[in-house]
Amino acid sequence: MPIQYITDARGEKVAVVVPLKEWEALQEKLDKLTPAEAAASDDAWQDYLAGKTKPLAQVIKEQLHDRED
Repeated sequence: MPIQYITDARGEKVAVVVPLKEWEALQEKLDKLTPAEAAASDDAWQDYLAGKTKPLAQVIKEQLHDRED
């Protein structure tokens, strides 16, 4: 079963349904994080929520531009 999104009347995503096996695998990965990794992950999430991140397409473009091969 793929991930499913639940939307409101305006079409805005308000919830997500994740298959149980995928959820459990994610929880296992999170449980194995070191305190430093967990803090870095939380910092990254807070940056995302605050709009301080770049779109993936922009990051890829920048990375490809910086290549030396």
